[in-house]
Amino acid sequence: MSKVSRRVCMFVCGLSVLFMFAFVSHAKELKVGVVDVEQIYSSYGKAKASSGEIQTKKEAKQIELAKKQTDLQVLLDEYNKKKDKMKEAEKQDYEKRVRDLRTEIITFTRLSNEVLTTENRQLIQKHLNEIAAAIQDYAKKNGFDMIVDKKSLPFFSDALNLTADIIKTLNR
Repeated sequence: MSKVSRRVCMFVCGLSVLFMFAFVSHAKELKVGVVDVEQIYSSYGKAKASSGEIQTKKEAKQIELAKKQTDLQVLLDEYNKKKDKMKEAEKQDYEKRVRDLRTEIITFTRLSNEVLTTENRQLIQKHLNEIAAAIQDYAKKNGFDMIVDKKSLPFFSDALNLTADIIKTLNR
């Protein structure tokens, strides 16, 4: 699809939405609210707790990694002190232990990052779903036809902002 046809399509879609709002607003008063999902997320107690749990796990992994790196450094220092007096078989044994420990560190770092990233994404998605459910419930209970995220609007009246109400609802 060319740029021109995409723009025409977007223009037509935009007009369709405008006409739909105009039609709905003539049929009845349209009740619209606005929320700041980022602010809701950052103020949501469960999200804060989850973030703290992930941070604690990350710190524990960093401590474990630091121990492995210290072990590697001790092994390298020991090897460097003794290598001139070692037999070839002993040197090869040290070099293999160093390689194995380096591989272990790389694997540990990669796997730890993958696990923590996956767990963090899952928790974020879970909390975003909870926020969405709270917004939907609030809309139904209070007769809203539409609640939109403030990011999708260039301007809105502060009277439409429901963010504080949603935060209160979630943190009960």
